[in-house]
Amino acid sequence: MPLFSDDIFLGSGATYMGTGNQAATSVITGTISSTTLTVQTVQSGDPLVVGQYVSGSGVTANSYITASLGLNSSGLNQYTLSQSSTVSSAVVMYASGNALLGDPSPMSLGVGPLGRVYVWDTIPQAKGAANVAASQTPAAAGNLTLTAGTNVTSQTRSDGTTVLQLDVPRGLRITTATAAASTLSGVAITGTGGQISYTSQTGLVSGQYLTISGTYGGTGSITGYTNPTTYILTAVTATTATLTTTAGAAVVTTAGTPTGLTYTLGVAPQVATISGYDYYGQAMTQAITTSSSVSTAVNTTKAFYQVSSISIAGATGTALTVGTTDVLGMPVRVIDGSYIVNAGYNNTVGFDSPTAFVKADMTNPATSSTGDVRGTYNPSSAPDGTKRLVVAIAVPAIGSGPNSTRQGSLGVTQA
Repeated sequence: MPLFSDDIFLGSGATYMGTGNQAATSVITGTISSTTLTVQTVQSGDPLVVGQYVSGSGVTANSYITASLGLNSSGLNQYTLSQSSTVSSAVVMYASGNALLGDPSPMSLGVGPLGRVYVWDTIPQAKGAANVAASQTPAAAGNLTLTAGTNVTSQTRSDGTTVLQLDVPRGLRITTATAAASTLSGVAITGTGGQISYTSQTGLVSGQYLTISGTYGGTGSITGYTNPTTYILTAVTATTATLTTTAGAAVVTTAGTPTGLTYTLGVAPQVATISGYDYYGQAMTQAITTSSSVSTAVNTTKAFYQVSSISIAGATGTALTVGTTDVLGMPVRVIDGSYIVNAGYNNTVGFDSPTAFVKADMTNPATSSTGDVRGTYNPSSAPDGTKRLVVAIAVPAIGSGPNSTRQGSLGVTQA
């Protein structure tokens, strides 16, 4: 007899999707040099996995595994930790806290169920421009200060980590503000290798973009200049800098005072690494590069449910804000748009035509630069906290059948 009315079933046995959380704990001995953990022995417990917190004598608090490095030359497993420590001789350490999503128990032999329909029913809130991190200007490498804004709440996870929790899994965006000054003035060419001077301007940083435009006149020259050309400022002081190309190559110049040109300041693009968790509690990260243009947003391709930190690799020369987007994370893996049986939105009968749909990224192992492991959906109009989205997703046998797996239903393990 079928378990459910839509099952095709010959034989008996229960089936379920592997969404149950299991605590992963391990007792190991090992050493730590900077952020590299070398495991000498696994005394008991589960294999180490990304996301587990590691504690022990000499281990910096809140250290967790961010990547597996494989075997070293001595055949010992190594891992990257989120914090730096020095543990030069092997000590007992404890790893715990990651949510393992186990594969479902296999059914007894039989045919079916061959697949199921997952009904995704949600009313997402409106996106926010700065509801994850308010405006701040990084002056050096470090973490942004996270502040819960509209439709975002501050939560403390069971492992003690404080996170910002979004209303639903969704994309994030980092937006550059306008520069401290929009243009440079009093510019003169002072050397043969791209050296320039200008009227004193605070707030400039090395790596900041500068777009020169206009018809060249006056004295001095910049070899290869065409209207417009974008350069990178290096060796920056309040009154001097050196131009390089956007590829980092040297620029040849002759000294003089050009006329007819405008010098528009941009931003120093920096790598931003966002860390957090997905809806099922798996640790995840994404590294994106902020825009080199002012007032421009760069979006993540992964959908975050909780955000624990956002680190910036260096100074930007302008303020950054972090907010949410209208891109929503799928609740199950969708490897092709054809698996979406129907999508209803905003009380409308008929198929919603999304602004964008991106299928699950099946790169295995996932990395900080790969896409969402389950896929993303951007509705046809902006969510506002009142529009209901109901998506019927066909889950194939690999996600819900007798040989279903966690990967088949929820995608590859997050990274």
